[in-house]
Amino acid sequence: MNSRRWSVICAFALVAVGVGLLPLAVSHVQEMARDSTCRGKQSQMRFALHLYHEAHGHFPSAYVAGPDGTPWHSWRVEILPYMEHQHIYERYRFDEPWNGPNNRLLAGQVRFQIFQCPSNAQFNVGQHTNIVVIVGEETAFPGSKTTKLSDFREGGGNTILLAEYRNLDIHWMEPRDLHIGEMSLRFNDPTKPSISGPHSRGPAVVFGDSIHAYRLRQPLSESVLYELTRTNGDERVQRKSLVRPNTNYGTYLSEQE
Repeated sequence: MNSRRWSVICAFALVAVGVGLLPLAVSHVQEMARDSTCRGKQSQMRFALHLYHEAHGHFPSAYVAGPDGTPWHSWRVEILPYMEHQHIYERYRFDEPWNGPNNRLLAGQVRFQIFQCPSNAQFNVGQHTNIVVIVGEETAFPGSKTTKLSDFREGGGNTILLAEYRNLDIHWMEPRDLHIGEMSLRFNDPTKPSISGPHSRGPAVVFGDSIHAYRLRQPLSESVLYELTRTNGDERVQRKSLVRPNTNYGTYLSEQE
């Protein structure tokens, strides 16, 4: 076989390989864009929480209880004025539960996609949220009680404020999130509700002091993740010691390089 024919064969082979890999490359780029958008939504919501903090002197409570003592209203409703939805907030009624006759009519009038991850198959379809908080004693959101940044160890730099949640069972208006006493402390746990997401890079969390969203990667022990949910966690658990920069995955948290 002469060199010219061999060159032609090689060229065709390279083109065939390139065409075959093109869909994978496009899919990868699309997922990177969705990944960035998802983290951006968490950062935007963290910014809204801090605007609320500036206005009220504390973060919103995880939920506002009704006259019967049960959760009636979510923190996601409380921050609507800081998410360019003041007009909806003004029409929301706090004298009925979140799914009352007036409030349930407002649910679809909010750009609820702001609470959803675009990598989820049900993005822009249902009225679920993929962004939640961790609720419970010693967390940033201890039920119906409020916290402020001065309550946090080191200004919130070691306390998770927001977390990604891949399940579709929480309506964005519903006063329900991940509870520290009921959730799994293994992220992406398929058996129990947990910090989780559809991304191969791992689910993302946002801390109290920064708008930057960090993805979680193994190994990350349950005990370490637990301490990161607490406002005054173990001083030996430091976010800065878990940060792992990576050119392929972006900044993430792990106990191993």
